[in-house]
Amino acid sequence: MDVARIPFLSLPQLFILPFLLSVFIQCNRSIPTLGPAKTITKGVLDLSQEDPKTLDPFPLAGEWDAFPGELPETEEEFLALEKKEPTRLAVPAYWVNQNLPAHGYVTYRLKLKVNEPINLMFYLRETSSAYRAYYYNAERGLVLLGQAGKVSKTKEGSVGYYLETARSLRATPSTVIYLQISNYLYSRGGPYYSPVLGEVGKTLLYLRFKERKKAFFFATFLVLAISHLFLFIHRKKDKSPLWFSLLCISWLIRILLFDRVSRDWFVASDWLEMLQIRLEYIAFCGIQIFSLLFFFQNQRNFFPDKYKRYLLLPILIEFLVIATTPYAVYTKLLIFSQTYMAFILFIALIAAFRSCLQRETRYIGSIILFGTVVILSATIYDSVVFFKRWDLPMLTELGFAIFCMCLAIVISKQNAHTWETAEYLTLNLRKEVEWKTLELKKEKEKAEKTGELKDKFISIVSHDIRSPLFGISSVFNLLTESPPSLSPERAKQVLGEASTGLKNILSMVEELIKYSRFQNASVFPDYQLFDFRQITDQLIERVQEMAGPKNISIITHMEESSIGIGDPNLIEHLIWNLLTNAVKFTKESGTVEISLTESNKHWSLKVIDTGIGMPRYWADHILEEGFLFVRKGTADEMGAGVGLAFCKEVAERHGAELIVQSEEDKGTSVELLLPNFEKIVLVLDDNPGYRKQIRKVLKDLPCILWEEEYPDHALLSVGRLKPDLIIVDYSMPEKTGIDFLRDLYSNSEMEEIRSLLVSSSHTDPNTGYKLETTVIEIGGDAFLTKTSPDEKLVELVKKLLDLET
Repeated sequence: MDVARIPFLSLPQLFILPFLLSVFIQCNRSIPTLGPAKTITKGVLDLSQEDPKTLDPFPLAGEWDAFPGELPETEEEFLALEKKEPTRLAVPAYWVNQNLPAHGYVTYRLKLKVNEPINLMFYLRETSSAYRAYYYNAERGLVLLGQAGKVSKTKEGSVGYYLETARSLRATPSTVIYLQISNYLYSRGGPYYSPVLGEVGKTLLYLRFKERKKAFFFATFLVLAISHLFLFIHRKKDKSPLWFSLLCISWLIRILLFDRVSRDWFVASDWLEMLQIRLEYIAFCGIQIFSLLFFFQNQRNFFPDKYKRYLLLPILIEFLVIATTPYAVYTKLLIFSQTYMAFILFIALIAAFRSCLQRETRYIGSIILFGTVVILSATIYDSVVFFKRWDLPMLTELGFAIFCMCLAIVISKQNAHTWETAEYLTLNLRKEVEWKTLELKKEKEKAEKTGELKDKFISIVSHDIRSPLFGISSVFNLLTESPPSLSPERAKQVLGEASTGLKNILSMVEELIKYSRFQNASVFPDYQLFDFRQITDQLIERVQEMAGPKNISIITHMEESSIGIGDPNLIEHLIWNLLTNAVKFTKESGTVEISLTESNKHWSLKVIDTGIGMPRYWADHILEEGFLFVRKGTADEMGAGVGLAFCKEVAERHGAELIVQSEEDKGTSVELLLPNFEKIVLVLDDNPGYRKQIRKVLKDLPCILWEEEYPDHALLSVGRLKPDLIIVDYSMPEKTGIDFLRDLYSNSEMEEIRSLLVSSSHTDPNTGYKLETTVIEIGGDAFLTKTSPDEKLVELVKKLLDLET
């Protein structure tokens, strides 16, 4: 299977995403997670049967001995608790689940039962209240393990800082762990405490991995933020990278504040704790704001701008409340903030699903849909984990990281599309400049030759027109004399001569007009089937008026079946020019012979006369561009000297060849070789330079090449004559090649026509979708870039036409 054609994958993603995943898995592979909790019975943890060397860290979950309202400070006061009856309270737990007052203090006690001294590490995590942790044994007495915040018996003096503690201890048969908690409303997320115990080395490894994961997410969001900020600076027109960068920065601030990567950067204090809590809430507002702005910028088809202000207004109100009200007020917005974020993600989920239903946005919609589902699932699951207190740290960060990666892929895809579009336009422009340069050189050479011949042409033609006009003027002067000087018979004869002169002038003017129109491309071949015999018979009847007065015999040799392919009107004009030239330059009682034969898949139409012929030099150069050949016929018939030039243009537009052979005083032979292959190829491109290039590349193939410049005209022509293959350019002024093929294949009768789309780019500059995939989906057969080698084009055309290779 061709991976590049799978709509959900691209080659960079195939390498980057597994790499990042492998980094995360590798970090987790050799690191122990928290083991199951050990049984605590009546405030005693029995470790006598455990191997201390293999003791993975585990939560100290169970019923501890608790002494509400007690805050001993000295060793004697702690030992005095042995004489008091404890209360059984669960650890870990929320303060409110212990039936304790909103402000209060309690001392927990846990006795360790070991057979011999062992080294352990005590780790107190996720503690949102002020606390002090101690351990006691007979050998060392009372030892402080760690503390955070201000533990106090008064509400005003108790402040929690949400700090963690990890400290090693040497457990003996007499070791007791004490944990003192003092709660006040400054603590975040509700007062909570979750102690962990384990072998020193394994617990340190566990803590190191936890910090490594924090650093991993910190680095991930930092890189995403900086890279997309630079991307926005480079391309300020698209604001999606800016909103995405600010979104990552907001989440980065949340990591710094909530997960305490910055906890060693300052000395904890109550005002700084309050500031960090407020900043954390503001950062979450930023996440909501920039998420909305990103979706409105990136998914504007599904996020109408008229709804932007209504969705942003609640967040702005929330921001003002957080920034201006006390802690006890704004912290109550936590549930609203989380619910509104879920609402935003749900709207994004619907928009992503709708975009998946449209082929042009299916890829981007699929990526956003995946990321949104992940972050929604992580948010919901993290809430369950938070209340259940399962050991799944960084779950939200992981979900948000995947979400941001998906958004980054969308931005990279759009920017890749932008760069490819720019490359496509640049390449097209370069090609256009090359072709236009060649055309300008040709036009310059043509203009120079035309300038040299202009005076000669004007002098000859003006003389040929002026002479009969002068004669006609003289005739009218004689006819208007009073009294008349001409007899009726003589007057009739003079009027006949004037009529002949006028006809000659009209014929000359018509010849010049036809040639001029064809040169200016206002006349384009309209390909269809035509009958050579029918056209020739009609023209012979018309040319008899010229041949009769000179007693010229016209002989025909025509094939019985004479069906050709081309524009019958242009072919008729071509044959008419050849016949009238032959009659014009043939003397009285001469012969003009016209024959049609088929040879080597070509129609050979010959017009042979026994006229005066032409000099050898004229015969060799008469078909060259800019060559002027003007002379009167044997009965003084006039001409503009462009008849054969017009015939040559018509022949070239049909892919035919015109051959002139002449000998002075013996006659002239003009042969038209018109292709008569079974296979027909239509080349549709608004650029004449590229059409000529394709004709040059495919000239040796046994097929008729038919050129079209305008898509709508091509659709009409295809209705009259079905080609076997259509080579269509993607970029055209009227409509794209994709739109042309859609219109073509919308007619069931045209489905059998094969098609090849050519373009300077692999992707659609409007949608970013691969053109090769689009062509196949709408019923086409193949795609090829214009920069491909000529040999590849020839081989592909052979394959599509089922020609022998």
